[in-house]
Amino acid sequence: MSCDMSEFCTNEKDILEKLNHIKINKSPGRDLIHPRILFEARHQIAYPLHLLFETSLHLQQLPFDWKSANISSIYKKGIKSDPCNYRPISLTSTVCKVIESLLRDHLMNQFLKNNYFSNKQYGFIKGISTVTQLLNIMDKWTEYLEIRGQVDVIYTDLEKAFDKVPHQRLLLKLKSYNIHDDIIQWISSFIFLTLTITKSRP
Repeated sequence: MSCDMSEFCTNEKDILEKLNHIKINKSPGRDLIHPRILFEARHQIAYPLHLLFETSLHLQQLPFDWKSANISSIYKKGIKSDPCNYRPISLTSTVCKVIESLLRDHLMNQFLKNNYFSNKQYGFIKGISTVTQLLNIMDKWTEYLEIRGQVDVIYTDLEKAFDKVPHQRLLLKLKSYNIHDDIIQWISSFIFLTLTITKSRP
């Protein structure tokens, strides 16, 4: 039996911790607030950001600049004249990334607390990386080969997997995990009302 997801609240201490580890060499989003500015002024802005985040969560809405992005296309492979051979890179608001990171930590803690992750899940979980998965499977293959067993391997690759996640189904899935309604409404506001501003590649 899973327990209900608790309400998500931010605090000055956690915000300051995120700002302490912000990547200052990253480019700013459409709000033009550079990560270095946030880092240098972190002690002064932690509390104002806390008030801003709490207001956004209470209203279940995001500021316009948080829902905007500068997009650059990066060439991957194949014919350069084919748009499908380019990968979009979105430069979004660093301030919004801070609250996203805090919300992710909250959800991850709740999911781990309720044992929602399979023991076969590797990647995207702290301490359980794809390297861990590779070491585990290599150990099993070695064991099978030593006893003259057979190893059959099937590799699959889901092209643009994250781009193909149905948003409505995602929200229903989150609701089935008893996530607080305010969190679901905030996420809904984020994914359905995101605006993008196209920017040519430098």
